[in-house]
Amino acid sequence: MESNIAERNTPFRQSLASAMSKSPNGALFMDTEWQERAEKELNESPEIYKRELEALRLMVKNDPNLLVPDSDQFLLRFLRARKFDSKKAFHMIQRYFLMRIKCPELFSCPLPSDCNVMFELQAQCMLLQRDQFGRRVYVIRVDNFDSSKVTIDDVFRVNVLALEQIVREAETQIAGIVVILDMAGLSLQHAKFFTPYYAKRMVELVQETFPLRFKGFHIVNEPFYFDAVVAVLKPFLKEKIRKRIILHGSDMTSLHAFVSTDILPKEYGGNAGHFDNRPWYMQLLAEEHYFKDLHRFGYNTPSDNVSEKT
Repeated sequence: MESNIAERNTPFRQSLASAMSKSPNGALFMDTEWQERAEKELNESPEIYKRELEALRLMVKNDPNLLVPDSDQFLLRFLRARKFDSKKAFHMIQRYFLMRIKCPELFSCPLPSDCNVMFELQAQCMLLQRDQFGRRVYVIRVDNFDSSKVTIDDVFRVNVLALEQIVREAETQIAGIVVILDMAGLSLQHAKFFTPYYAKRMVELVQETFPLRFKGFHIVNEPFYFDAVVAVLKPFLKEKIRKRIILHGSDMTSLHAFVSTDILPKEYGGNAGHFDNRPWYMQLLAEEHYFKDLHRFGYNTPSDNVSEKT
């Protein structure tokens, strides 16, 4: 059962400044409420924190081809995603960077300034407020994807951009994220978005690659033939994730049982104004330097070595 910790209407980028402080040795400490939740849900006791962080540091150091940010906070997101099992966290770090090499067209984080066309479609938005459980809420509107203007790769990479932004937040590492997928207007032009190849890659992102806790997938306005889409996904889904996919149809009161109306756009029966991703996009643009810096890290490849010699 999740704790009912809301963000209490703070702005999108207001962080844990008031909830966290640093000890003299630089370690981060959360306020009691979040600390108790992290220990209960993620096994994050002070002793385990210290032991598993040291172990993960050593594993990363012993991989000579891997360059990661010199920050405990970077490692911590993977430990939390794997409930402080350092071996599993290290495997996730490896997969996180290897997928960028294997499928750069999908897993390489784009710069916000390169995504203007995508955001003009008003198809994706990270809501500004957290839900009643402290989780981030990400809304995707399939009908707004115009296949004459964007590709499925564009859609996928903006999703990666969204996740890269929020994964830095300690609250989100602990509470997780829920996704609302609005399937209104699903048509043949969207069929390529749900091929086995892209379905498998999206499932890999959620289940194995990205260091976030995906706590729910709420499908709204799905057509009667949506079962065909689910059939494409099912072979790749673990039972835990499968149980977190909830179909609501057009009944928004059903959705409200999981996500508070206080933070939802009017289009979904909420009280937070109309759907509008522009404030979120402005925030992403303001953080462009961070996303640019992400490309410095990862595994050395033969092309990297050639570049260094020339």
